[in-house]
Amino acid sequence: MSEYKTVISNDIEKKINRGEYVINQNSGALVFVNTTGQQRVQLTHKSGANMAMTDKVVSTFAPNNQQSLTKGNKFDTVAGDGFEMTQKNMEKRAFGDFTVITGGANHFRSPINESYLDTIRDIAAAKTAPEKQYPATGNNTGVVFSGSGKPNSDGSGAASGGSWDDSKVDIESLIEKKTEDITEIEAAMGEGGNIKLASVKHVYITAGNTPVNFDSGIIVPKGRSVNGGFDIDAKSGVGTQQSVAVPAYEEKDTSSALPFGDLHLNANGKLNVQSGSGGIDFNTSGNVNMTTSGRLLLGGSEIMIGAANGEDAGAVRINTDRDIFMESNQIITQVAPSIRTEAYNQYTIVAPDTYIEGDLTINGNLRVTGHIHATEDIVAGVGGRNVSLLKHTH
Repeated sequence: MSEYKTVISNDIEKKINRGEYVINQNSGALVFVNTTGQQRVQLTHKSGANMAMTDKVVSTFAPNNQQSLTKGNKFDTVAGDGFEMTQKNMEKRAFGDFTVITGGANHFRSPINESYLDTIRDIAAAKTAPEKQYPATGNNTGVVFSGSGKPNSDGSGAASGGSWDDSKVDIESLIEKKTEDITEIEAAMGEGGNIKLASVKHVYITAGNTPVNFDSGIIVPKGRSVNGGFDIDAKSGVGTQQSVAVPAYEEKDTSSALPFGDLHLNANGKLNVQSGSGGIDFNTSGNVNMTTSGRLLLGGSEIMIGAANGEDAGAVRINTDRDIFMESNQIITQVAPSIRTEAYNQYTIVAPDTYIEGDLTINGNLRVTGHIHATEDIVAGVGGRNVSLLKHTH
C-alpha cells in the first residue's frame, strides 16, 4: 500500500506561536492574538474597560457604569448554571407581569404530578387506616373503613374502650411494591424546582400600593333575639322567660372584585410558617377565615379570644356538630350579667360539692336522693295556702 504524505511548503503553517496583530489608538486598542489554541480578540478602552473573546469565555469589564437599552424584546439563555451578583442594591422593575418559574420541563409537558399522586394514593390510604379495625371515614376522600370487633361495653357504642382486631394492612410491603414506580416518576421530575429566598434582615411582600379601607360588613347592635333571663314573680315565685337582643354581624363583599391588592399563597402540599420570639401578627380590616377538613390546633401559654370593635357589639359563637369539651386543671370561670345554659335532653353536674350564691329558682320538680339541710324555714304553697316546715301552720 502506498503512503501519502502532505508536504507543507508555507513556513508560517509550521509555526505555533504566530504572534499578534495590534491596532493601537489614543482612545484604546484592538488586539488579535493568533497563537494556535490561544486565539483571542480583545477590545480595550483607555480607561481599562474591555471586551475579550476566547474559545472558552467572552468577558466584559466596566470600571464605571454599564448600560444597555433594548427597544424590542430581549432573551438570555444559559445552558448551564447562571449566577448574578450585586454588591450593593438591586432593583428589577417590570411594568407588566413579573413571572418566575422553576422546575423541569416534564412538569409542564406531562401530568407527572398527577401520576405521582395516583401511584402513592394506595400508600396514603393505608396510612390513613386506623391501627385497630374500628369504623372510620376519611375526612377528605370519604373512604369508609369498616370495623371488625366490638365497641365499648358501657352502652355508648364508642370505639374508644372497645375490643377491636388489629389492622391487617401491611404498609411496608405496599411501599416496597410501589417503590419502583415511584422512583421512576421522581427521576422524570428531575432535580430542583425550588424557589429559595434568604435575607439576613427583612423580607417585604406588598400587593398593591393603596390600602383598601372599605367596610367588610355591618354590625347590628340588636340583631338577634335570644332567650335571656327569667323574670321571677315575687309572690308566686314563678319565672317568666324573657327575650333579649344581642349583636349580629352581617358580612358584605366589597373588595373581592378589586383589580389590585390581593396576595395569594397556594401550597398544594404543606405550608410551614415559623417565627422567632418576635411573634406573628395578623391584622386586617376585613374578615378572617381559617377552615380545615382536618384538625385545627391552637396552643400557647395563654389563649385569648376577644370580640369587640369599640361599639359594644362583639360576640363569640361556637358551633359544632357533636360535642364541646372543656377541661382545666384548676378552674373554669364564666362571668356575665346573665348566663343561660340550655339542654334539649339532660343537664348534668358532677362535683363533690356545688355552691350557688344567691337565690335559686326552679321551674319544675325538685328531686333529691339525699338529705336537705336548710338554715331557714321551708315553705310550700302560695299566699294563704302555704305550709311552713318549722311552724307547721296551715
